[in-house]
Amino acid sequence: MKNSEHPQGGYYKFILMALLKEGPLTLKELEEKTFTLAYHFHGVGYSLHELVEKKVFSYISGFGHQIPEDHSRKMKKSREKYEERLDPGLECNDLVIKGMLRLNEDDKYELTNKGKIEAEKSVKGIKKASNLTERQLLSPKAAARNTIIADLFLAIIKLSAGLLSGSVGLIADGADAAIDTFSALVVWVSIKFNKELLGTLIITLMMFVTAFSVGYESISKIIMAITATITPLSMPYIVILVEGVSMIAAGILYFYQRYVGKRNGSLSLISQSIDSKNHVYVASAVIIGATFSIFGIYFADAVIGAFIALRILLDGFDLSKEALSSIKGEKTDFSKYEIPFEKHWHMGKLETFRTWILYSISENNVNTRAELVHSLEKTFQPEYIPILSEFRLNLGKGFDFEKEFNNLIEPLIDEKLLTPKDDELLLTEKGKKHVNRIFKSFRYHNIK
Repeated sequence: MKNSEHPQGGYYKFILMALLKEGPLTLKELEEKTFTLAYHFHGVGYSLHELVEKKVFSYISGFGHQIPEDHSRKMKKSREKYEERLDPGLECNDLVIKGMLRLNEDDKYELTNKGKIEAEKSVKGIKKASNLTERQLLSPKAAARNTIIADLFLAIIKLSAGLLSGSVGLIADGADAAIDTFSALVVWVSIKFNKELLGTLIITLMMFVTAFSVGYESISKIIMAITATITPLSMPYIVILVEGVSMIAAGILYFYQRYVGKRNGSLSLISQSIDSKNHVYVASAVIIGATFSIFGIYFADAVIGAFIALRILLDGFDLSKEALSSIKGEKTDFSKYEIPFEKHWHMGKLETFRTWILYSISENNVNTRAELVHSLEKTFQPEYIPILSEFRLNLGKGFDFEKEFNNLIEPLIDEKLLTPKDDELLLTEKGKKHVNRIFKSFRYHNIK
């Protein structure tokens, strides 16, 4: 067997940390724990990949171009190739060769002194990375600070490009970004001193200002277009470039602020994410207007801007109602503020749970509802999972397996992977082949 610096699969730290925390484990137990780490993230990635690819090919097909290859089959092959690389047995063998693991008389893997030192080093490194990530990225204070930096950067490039090109629109947009920087500073101060409601009210006020500003400018431009007094946009390519950067930055901020805000229950960050989303719309309108101006059409962005102003205004009213509810002491329902791709993250989790049901029936002879619910809870709601727990990622957190069990098994029955019989669930031949394909790299099981 090839002796490498580290095992090829990259799960050696996970294995060492699991053994340090729980003591000696069989290969089967290690394989099952590795599954909880690896399969879910690949499932989410696969779900997103499938969504994007379907939309792209659907768009291409709309132009009359037929896709010759079955891309769903191609994605399936890509997934199978990944699953074949999941081999905890090979990882453990490499760690034995390196003197970090050994098999005891109970046929369980346990840490050697060298392995224990490496495991403790891994735990320390993961905790350090987790704490650093929390302090610099994922705490409300860090997100508010990072927003200030991003808004300041956008203000500088917009004002610089505006002054360089002489574009009044870019200068105005740069001034707006400078005001955003100030409001972001207020939010940071409000979070730092536990006065988040103040930050939310400031952002809400800024949304109304932005709505009226965009609306006024749009209506004025429409009137000028009608009266033929509109001024052509100067240097539209610079405007498109700068606003393109601004739109991407605002999109990233929207995702970032929404995730941290929902993760930490911060209404002020949620309000900032709504404001960032609105800036994506504004930048899009400016880009569309600049593009049309190249062809001598100077009012397209004004019409779009009027609709955007109305949307921002409605968002402002919704946020105002949320702020008023907070003032009254009512609890904010953060579940309605969906994070981008959150639906696909959830779909990936469901797929992981379903795969575990098939595995449990096949390998652990678990067939009844009660047994399967217990297996899901034990696997996905433990007190500690190496690496995932350090980063506050728990696949089964808040998931009611008992309540959602029927929703989990219905697709498996519809796909003829499972068949109900009395009070038990049995694998069909198709289900056995499905499980065998997914876990064929786990050679220890030798699934039939």
